Amino acid sequence: MSKKEKLFLTPKWLKIKQMFENGTNGSNEYGSNFPIDGELDILTQHFLGMISVITLKEGYDAVIEGVKMDLWKERIWAVVENAGLLPEIAWKEELENVDSRDTWYSNSSIEEFEIDLDKREAEAYKTNGY
Repeated sequence: MSKKEKLFLTPKWLKIKQMFENGTNGSNEYGSNFPIDGELDILTQHFLGMISVITLKEGYDAVIEGVKMDLWKERIWAVVENAGLLPEIAWKEELENVDSRDTWYSNSSIEEFEIDLDKREAEAYKTNGY
């Protein structure tokens, strides 16, 4: 008699998938499809937590319920992204609002960091008696 494998991820995934398919309005903009902190958001967060723990315990190449961990991650990522549960990345917004050039330094300050390595090497040998 063989033991029947207990399914714990698949039922959760099927519920998430069904909620998404039945409730989506097609928008993936943050908060415009499913409510933030709503039922789907909470279920996806729990699912992500579970696969995170499994990954830590079993490794990134684990196979859970006959499905590779990478596929579980791709599935849940697709739902989170397409359900509008993923906020915009802050640096993308910053890039839109700021000139694309780096401005944290001025050209004159570059000279502070220029070093003549040959000269410094010669000085080091003179100091150490070589």
